[in-house]
Amino acid sequence: MLMPLGLPPADPGFELFAASNGMSQGLLQTDGPQVIPRVTLRFGALQAGAQWRNISSPVASGIAAFFVKWSRKLGRTQVEMALFDRYRTGAKGPVDRQAWEVDAAVRHSLGRLGLRVIAEYSPKEFEAGPSLYLEGGPNIHVTKGTSLSVNVGRRERAGAPDYTTFNAGVTQVLGNVSLDVRLYGTNHSERSTRYQRRLIVSARVTL
Repeated sequence: MLMPLGLPPADPGFELFAASNGMSQGLLQTDGPQVIPRVTLRFGALQAGAQWRNISSPVASGIAAFFVKWSRKLGRTQVEMALFDRYRTGAKGPVDRQAWEVDAAVRHSLGRLGLRVIAEYSPKEFEAGPSLYLEGGPNIHVTKGTSLSVNVGRRERAGAPDYTTFNAGVTQVLGNVSLDVRLYGTNHSERSTRYQRRLIVSARVTL
C-alpha cells in the first residue's frame, strides 16, 4: 500500500556514530570523543532525517542538522544528492546560527576495487563565505567485511585558509556494526592542532 502522494511505505532507521575525536573535512572538531546520533525515514530512493554532533568551539557546543537525501544505483555506480539545513546549538554571542549545505557523492564498483568522490558545498559557511570541499580515492575489499581506503581532499573557503587533506584507514564490518581506524592529516600542520596528523578510532551502529 502506497503512502500519500504516491510515496512507498516509510522505513525508519537509527544510526549511532562514536569516534575518539570528531573530524570534519579533514580538520579536528572536538578535544575529546564525538557522538553523532541520527534518525531517518526512507521512502524508496528518498530519505529524510535529523542528526546532532558535539563540537569543541568557543561559539557553540554542537551542530544539529535536518536533511533530505536522494540516492540511485545505476549499474555499478551509486549516486547520492543531499540538502542539509544546519544549526548551531548552545550558541554564544552574536554569531550566525544557521547554514545550508549541498552534498553529492558518486561511488563506482569494479569488483573488489571501488572508487569514491564526494563534494560538499555551502553558499555561506556560518560567518565565512562560500565553502567547497572535494574528496576522492580508491578502496579495496581485502577479505569479507574488511576494506582499505585512501582519500585526498581539498577545501577552499572564502574568509578562511585553503588546505589539502589526506586520510588512510581500515574498515571492518560486523553485521550492523562498522569499525574504522584512520590516519588523518593536512598540508598545513603548522597552523594549529586542528590541522595536525591524528589517528582516529570510530564505530558506527545501524539499526
